[in-house]
Amino acid sequence: MKNFGGHVGVAFFGILSFAITVALVTAIDRATGFNLFALSVWVVVPVGAALTGAAAASGYYFGSLLFHTRPNWFLLVQVMIVAALAQFAIYYAEYSTLVLDNGIRVADRIGFFDYLDIRLTTAHMRIGRAQTDTGAVGSFGYWLAFFQFVGFILGGIATYLILKNHPVCTVCSRYPRKLATSSQHFNDREAFATYYDNLFDHPVDGPAFAEWMGHDPDKGRIREGTILATSTLRGCPHCKTQRIVQAVQIMGKNDWSALPSLARDVIIPQDIDLRPVFKGETGRRIGAQPASA
Repeated sequence: MKNFGGHVGVAFFGILSFAITVALVTAIDRATGFNLFALSVWVVVPVGAALTGAAAASGYYFGSLLFHTRPNWFLLVQVMIVAALAQFAIYYAEYSTLVLDNGIRVADRIGFFDYLDIRLTTAHMRIGRAQTDTGAVGSFGYWLAFFQFVGFILGGIATYLILKNHPVCTVCSRYPRKLATSSQHFNDREAFATYYDNLFDHPVDGPAFAEWMGHDPDKGRIREGTILATSTLRGCPHCKTQRIVQAVQIMGKNDWSALPSLARDVIIPQDIDLRPVFKGETGRRIGAQPASA
């Protein structure tokens, strides 16, 4: 297996995020009585469980970016296992730390599965804006636990898919890092079209390109119909290749809406550093990069 040390590091990060998530959810539940993974929409949509599963598996995402390991089937299996185990680990953490008002530890009196049966069948649901208590859920609690179990797994899979779709350097297949961002606001669509159509017609290391990148005619004057172009400069730490990822949004009545047809990802010639451009200067040549470092 290539980059064996990197895969070990990713696994360590995954186990660490799993442990931290279990500890945090349990601590919050003990302190406030609020169980994050029990949060749901329309009773059977396990939003909280999905978020918790994603958090438990997040170490695999950040570890993969840190060690430059690409997602594969083995990583997906790890993510799904960790996300699924998170639910039972939280149940067990609650069981092992639960102390009654009279000072008796629950773990000293009943077994884990007896505790789990009591917990699931005596749980209460609160629905609606008024948070109306429906009373003990009875055997339906097992179905709720199953829906949450599915939510945990889906949360883990979502983390994997985000990693799989993360931008990758086309030269050396490493994960590029975010180097800088800039944004331009336009209240006139023709002005935006002129900017959008002309930006990459100029040499990226020249003054005209730098001037267009700093062009922000309607900054601070956001209203309905304002167009926002956000440019993110990413750079590969290995081969030094840079790219500009540009997203375009338009302001509606209350929020921004993406215009995916205008999104673009432009690879910069390998010997050019555009960090000065994002600081309001002209790009500079950084010399030809070696094939490997």
